Amino acid sequence: MAHEILKKLPEDVIIYILLRLPIKSLIRFTCISKTWYILIRSSTFINLHLNNSKTAKEEFIIFKRSLQVDPFQHKTTLSFLFGDDLKPVLSDLDVPYLESTFVNDYDQFIGPCHGLVALISMMNTVLFNPATRNYRLLPRFPSDAPQGFRCSIDGVGFGFDSIANDYKVVRISEVYNDPPYRDPYSSEQKVEVYDMITDFWRELDNIDQDMPRIYWAPSSMVFYKSACYWLAIGPKDKMIILYFDMGTEIFNSINLPHTCNSYNGPHYGLVVLRDSITMLRYPNPNPEYDPAQDLMQIWMMKEYGVYDSWMKIYTVRPLLIESPLLIWKDCVMLCESREGSLISYDLKLDKIQEFNLQGCPTSMRAICYKESMIQIPCESKDSAQVQYF
Repeated sequence: MAHEILKKLPEDVIIYILLRLPIKSLIRFTCISKTWYILIRSSTFINLHLNNSKTAKEEFIIFKRSLQVDPFQHKTTLSFLFGDDLKPVLSDLDVPYLESTFVNDYDQFIGPCHGLVALISMMNTVLFNPATRNYRLLPRFPSDAPQGFRCSIDGVGFGFDSIANDYKVVRISEVYNDPPYRDPYSSEQKVEVYDMITDFWRELDNIDQDMPRIYWAPSSMVFYKSACYWLAIGPKDKMIILYFDMGTEIFNSINLPHTCNSYNGPHYGLVVLRDSITMLRYPNPNPEYDPAQDLMQIWMMKEYGVYDSWMKIYTVRPLLIESPLLIWKDCVMLCESREGSLISYDLKLDKIQEFNLQGCPTSMRAICYKESMIQIPCESKDSAQVQYF
């Protein structure tokens, strides 16, 4: 009977209603009729739903960490959390292709970007839509270091090129002499880009060998607007932000506030807060450093690209954390504790909350996510096919 009523409604009214439904309901409704299937699966409807979800208030946290299965095996697990108490709303997912014999503490968890997220390890990249549970294994990074040399992956990024209407993965690596004869003066920096449209990796030419070196930390890379941003070590060991425009494929940099850009001592993180690039400077978690001697500082670039617009928005009392992961709802900072648990700190209320979520040291990551119907592209029959968890 409900179907008969809906058939009498104008199509624009039906679309208006459907755009406000959760993904789970939309997937069910594709079974009502062929017409509804074509409508809901159309790129027009999916993009409308994506734009609508960006303004929705409801979002959940996807929490990633590495768990030890046995002495020689670790797995990557995702938890889906919702509400102020971060209660699980779905069963945990073990991510295929990211198992390892060691802790996955160098993995990057990037997104959401145009509705998708990427999990990138030293070997594999898994593209994933958390709402539809679809995922796809991308082709592996090319491994072409000549004999007697090794390749070290310094940084990875994932983003969307709105000019080419294509998802891309970028990898920054360094090729150097095989140990024990590593010579920093004979190393070479390489940048490779994977295009989803071609399903192929390609190396960029004419890379500046004096390009700043990527600074690794659990939250040191974000995709913002049309570029990938990393914290990096510039001249004279000064911290800067290095970014790569996904459309032009050109690198550029942004200077950090001069009062907090020293590489030696503190640690740094990078997040997007209130639609602005935001830098976190926090005490070194190494036991030989006393966190009580240093406060955390949170700086926001109020006007993009304008150095003088850097503004310190929070000074945080000493916290016993390994690293910050995310700032959620403008004032709730999620962190990995020194004990390997997920904790939150309310920047306004000065309140700490610990959650019953643990993982291997330095393996925790977290992102905010709003549901999307975006489909994972698979352009070639020879490509790895989209699968379902």
